[in-house]
Amino acid sequence: MKSEIYKPHPALQDLVNCISIYEVDFTKTQGLSNIYRFVPAYQRYIIFYLEDPIKVLKPGNGDFITKSVCVTIGPQDQAVTLDMGRRHLALCIAFQPSGLHRLLRIPMSEIYEQDFDTRLLLGNEIDEITERLKGADNWAHMVSIIEFYLLKKVSLLKPVLPVDKAMAALVSTGGNITMEELASLACLSLRQFERKCTERLGMPPKQYARLIRFCKAYQLKELFPRKTWTEIAYNSGYYDQMHFIRDFKKFAGITPSFIHEDELRNTIRLHKIMV
Repeated sequence: MKSEIYKPHPALQDLVNCISIYEVDFTKTQGLSNIYRFVPAYQRYIIFYLEDPIKVLKPGNGDFITKSVCVTIGPQDQAVTLDMGRRHLALCIAFQPSGLHRLLRIPMSEIYEQDFDTRLLLGNEIDEITERLKGADNWAHMVSIIEFYLLKKVSLLKPVLPVDKAMAALVSTGGNITMEELASLACLSLRQFERKCTERLGMPPKQYARLIRFCKAYQLKELFPRKTWTEIAYNSGYYDQMHFIRDFKKFAGITPSFIHEDELRNTIRLHKIMV
């Protein structure tokens, strides 16, 4: 597997956290499964799938559903199963906490637990970008295509507000900061802060904080499979094992004991790339 994470253009850094590209040919990588359990992430994404299409199996559905070439992923708190095909090449735009809300200009609660063909949200220019990405000379060229498109959008965006900076602080602290401190950073009452966060994040800030802590823990396990879950829970800001297990069951749908080192070694471990 090959992957690279790019820091966005300085003018985009209030909007985009990072741009990542990852590629794997499962026909040439023995022992690596193309089926991946993707647990919820605190990031909001637009992803271009430039080789085989992605297929997604959601809880309660009977079969995988093939997605479009470019997918916008809303706030989620349930794990899904991905079929990544035989040849996988993806470019992922990971937004700042309120970045996707600022770009799309819709409340994130309206796309909660959903994903969309990005053309429905941003128009047919996505087709042109997709073709340019497929014809790019290299990955750096692909990133420049995305940055050029987003830079044209920046002047149309609403300015960053104190509440947006407060949400960035929530991420930077790993979800370990009080709601009162965040409301103060946002220059809002606690109730106003909760309402603004739900609009921008698609979920209340306390739930988002839980999701951040869980994601940090899961990312650590993917990076260091031999670490025990107890070590990881402690390093991720959990004060006791029961809170960690409760969050794990909520967001992953299983308990930590169901995930073993062998399973992690046999997947491509997207969370260490995308989060």
